[in-house]
Amino acid sequence: MDRQAKNIQTYNNSARALAEYFKGIGPRISDIELGLSLAGKNDESRVVEIGCGDGRDAVEIVKRSSWYEGFDPSKELLGIAQSHLPETSFVIADALTYNYPQNVDVIFAFASLLHVDKTDMPKVFDKVNQSLKTGGIFYISLKERNKYAEEVKNDEYGARMFYYYNADLIKELASDLFATAHESHQKIGNTDWFTIVLKKN
Repeated sequence: MDRQAKNIQTYNNSARALAEYFKGIGPRISDIELGLSLAGKNDESRVVEIGCGDGRDAVEIVKRSSWYEGFDPSKELLGIAQSHLPETSFVIADALTYNYPQNVDVIFAFASLLHVDKTDMPKVFDKVNQSLKTGGIFYISLKERNKYAEEVKNDEYGARMFYYYNADLIKELASDLFATAHESHQKIGNTDWFTIVLKKN
């Protein structure tokens, strides 16, 4: 079984437990509002969410946008998302296989591209670039290391492969397709995270 399939299996097997864990953390309301404001949009925005999982952020994004679609490779997590938002469009796909729509204002990738390796990341940027309007926003949060690293993590949810990035590497991989609109760094528990918001040139 390849790394991606192993990750999906872990998320499917642990979907209920992870949804309970995410419920304790709550949605990323301030991030959602920042992304929409940087795009210069009100409630008329078109939004895609990469790796929407159980829909905890979708609940808040849908309230603030005119069109939303979320996708995730985990069928079980998407089932939970659909149960909370039965009228919302959710698609089983990953960042490379999803059929990105045109004229999107904001694409959110909250802690989802950490399952995409450095070789595939430029392909994601190309797809996102083609999907976004000029001036559109690509809002990314990732686990941070000084140097790019790959690591299998085993915890109570199972085994998952993570890829660690830093802001400079993301800017390099995004090339001249995007300009940086916002950057911040956080420590959550024992893990360093960073947020980078890119605006389509």
